[in-house]
Amino acid sequence: MGAPELNRIAEVSRPQATMEYARFASTLRFDELPRDVVHTAKEQILATIGSCLAGTRMPGAESLRRGSRILGNGSDATLFGLPEKAPAPAAALYNAGTGQIIEWDDWVLISHVGACVVPTAFATAEMLHANGRDLITAVVIGDEVAGRTSRAIQRGAYLGNGMPNHQVEAPLVAGHLMKLDQIALARAVSHSSYMAMENCFLGWSSDSKVLVNGLPAMWGIVAANLGKEGLIGNLDMVEHPAGFLATVSEQVDHEELLKGLGIEWYTRTLNTKRYPSCAYNLAAIESAINLNKRLGTDGMRKVKRIVIHCPGVTIYVGERYHGFQPDIYELIRQDRLSHMGLCFDAGYAVAASLVDGKLTYRQFLKERIFDPEVRRLHEAVEYRTDARMQALYYSDYQYGSRVELHMEDGSVEAEERNQLLGARDRPFDHAEKFMEGAEDVLPYAQAKEAVDAIRALDSMSDVNEVAALLRPAAV
Repeated sequence: MGAPELNRIAEVSRPQATMEYARFASTLRFDELPRDVVHTAKEQILATIGSCLAGTRMPGAESLRRGSRILGNGSDATLFGLPEKAPAPAAALYNAGTGQIIEWDDWVLISHVGACVVPTAFATAEMLHANGRDLITAVVIGDEVAGRTSRAIQRGAYLGNGMPNHQVEAPLVAGHLMKLDQIALARAVSHSSYMAMENCFLGWSSDSKVLVNGLPAMWGIVAANLGKEGLIGNLDMVEHPAGFLATVSEQVDHEELLKGLGIEWYTRTLNTKRYPSCAYNLAAIESAINLNKRLGTDGMRKVKRIVIHCPGVTIYVGERYHGFQPDIYELIRQDRLSHMGLCFDAGYAVAASLVDGKLTYRQFLKERIFDPEVRRLHEAVEYRTDARMQALYYSDYQYGSRVELHMEDGSVEAEERNQLLGARDRPFDHAEKFMEGAEDVLPYAQAKEAVDAIRALDSMSDVNEVAALLRPAAV
C-alpha cells in the first residue's frame, strides 16, 4: 500500500485529532477553565515542583545537570532547587528528570503527566516572561491531551509511567505559550513525534528512566520553536495509520482521542503520590509507616517475617528486577545500576519505611539501601495476592495493601489501606509534599513563600517572580 492509499484511509476513517488538538491549544483561554480545574492545575504544579526539589538531592541529578550543558549556555529558565538558570530545553530536561528520579510524580487517568507537562510549561513560560494564567492554561492543555492519548493506547503494551504519549502534549504546551497558530502547533506535534520513543523497561533499573519524561519535555520546546519558524510537518501525525500512535502502540482506539475535549475535563482525575515509589506500593508504604509509629524502632527489631497482601500487579512490578546476575544490590554497589529499580520494589519500600518511619529521597541513597536492618527486613518480605484487592484494582482503580508483621513471639501486627494516599478519593495537602521536597534545598521561609506564590499563580504577571523563589541563594 502506497502513500496515497494511506492518506485516503486516514481522511476517511480517522478523526482529525492532530488539528483538533492544535485548535484546542491555540484557542483555549484561562477564563474558559472551570474554577476547580484551575485549582487542580495549581496544586499539580505545586506537588510536581516539590518532587523536582527532592530529586535534586539524588546523585544522578548532578550528572543530569552537567550533561545537559551540552544544550548550550543561557539563563532563560530555572533549574528547580539550584541557583543557576539554563536554556529552556535544558531546564525542561533537568526538571523533568529530577521530577521522576525517585518516582514521586502524578498521573491523569493512566498517563504520568506532571513530570513532563509542568517542566515544559514552566521553562517556556519563564523564557517568554508569560503570566501565571497562561502557564496554568498550558498545564491544563497538557493534561487534557495526555489523558486522551493515553486512553487511546491503553490496550497496547505500555501503561502508566511507560506511556510513550508525551511527544504529543509537550509541543502543544510549549506552543500555547509561544502563541502559535493552529497550523504551526500541528507541525510542532509532527516534529516532536517524528522520533517516536518507546520505553525500554530494562532502563527503569537505572537513571535512564528519567528520560521517559525528560526527552519529550526538552524536545517539545524545540519542536514548538521549529513549528514557529515554519518548518513543515505532517498535520495528521497523531491519528494517521502510519503516524505516531500507530507506531508506538499495536492498538489505537481513535474514539478516545477527542472524546469530550474542552467539555469533560480530564485534569479532574489527577492522582498525586504522597510518597516516592511506584503507585502500586503506596498503600503498603503508608501501612508500614504507621506500623513504625505503633511499634517503634525496638519493635522493628523483633520482626521475623513480613507478608504484603496486595493486588497481583504490585507483586509483578515489585519482582521485576530480582532476576539480575549479579543481584540488583551488587549492581547498585558497583554503580552499574542506580536506586531506580528499588522505586518499583514494594518490599524494599516497606522495609525502609519500617526502619525509618518515613520514605523520602534519603531512603533511596546508598547509605540507606545498604543499611543492615533495611536489608534484613527486605529479605524477610513475602507477597500474597489478595483476591478482594485484585478485584477492586481492576474495577475501581483501588490500590490497596495489607502489611502483616509476624513477630518473634508469634504475634502478628498489621495495617491495611484500601487506597493510596493521594488518589482522587484520598487527597492530601500538596503543601506537605512541596515542603518535604524543599527540605535540604530551600530555606524554610523561602519554601513557604514559594507555596503561597504558586497557589496565587493566576495573579502573577510574570512567572519569573515565582521562579526566583525556587532558586536557593548561590553559595
